[in-house]
Amino acid sequence: MKSPAPWHVETIGSTGTPLVWLHGWGYDHKGLGRIAALFEARNINQLYDLPGFGQTPMMHEGASTSDYADRLVELSPKDQKSVLIGHSYGGRIAVQYAAKYPDRVSAIVLIAGAGLQRKRSLSFKIKASYLRMIGRLARLSDRIVKTNLREAYTARFGSADYKNAGPLRATLVSAVTENLTAEAANVKCPVLLIYGAEDTDAPPEIGKHYAKLMQKARFVELAGYDHHDILQRGAYQCEALIKSFLKEIPDA
Repeated sequence: MKSPAPWHVETIGSTGTPLVWLHGWGYDHKGLGRIAALFEARNINQLYDLPGFGQTPMMHEGASTSDYADRLVELSPKDQKSVLIGHSYGGRIAVQYAAKYPDRVSAIVLIAGAGLQRKRSLSFKIKASYLRMIGRLARLSDRIVKTNLREAYTARFGSADYKNAGPLRATLVSAVTENLTAEAANVKCPVLLIYGAEDTDAPPEIGKHYAKLMQKARFVELAGYDHHDILQRGAYQCEALIKSFLKEIPDA
């Protein structure tokens, strides 16, 4: 059986506790580069391209965040106890990793971390249910009478990420439908949750929910930042919060 491909990694810094940086969907390792560079003097920073992004080949079709966590632990030295820092989708992997491999992680940091279901209005739920029904009917029609309705449905109603996912589409669907409530409750290490007040992709309500589920979590909301610019304009704020957090971790 062919061995899985290694993940491309860029390393910044040569001393201190390893910080493992996991980017969000649609990014590569450079997405977290601005913040990671601020830790060059005091930490070994390992910035990965997740499978299917940057220079890392995709895993098997439909690979889940749990599969990604399993592969990441295989890539990490067995004697390495790391701090995982994940943005958005990368935060999902960090939660999975910490829940499944508690002896391999000192702490995790979620920046706009996803993985929990948002509260939705009744009208939103009705519309979503209706669209799912239309999607199922389109697939059924394509299969039975050889129409091409599913493609038209995707073009009309699919998100930009879904339309652009290509062979990663099944992985994206797996991620957006998962609920990491049970995994979050099993995270025993310290957790820092950083969310932008203007984030509509992973709003602060998700971070607050994580904080209630996790045993040692600290939630911080940064005013004026959204899902993406928190990594750029908010780099120094994130740096200060993470450095303060790490000072309280005995082995970090």
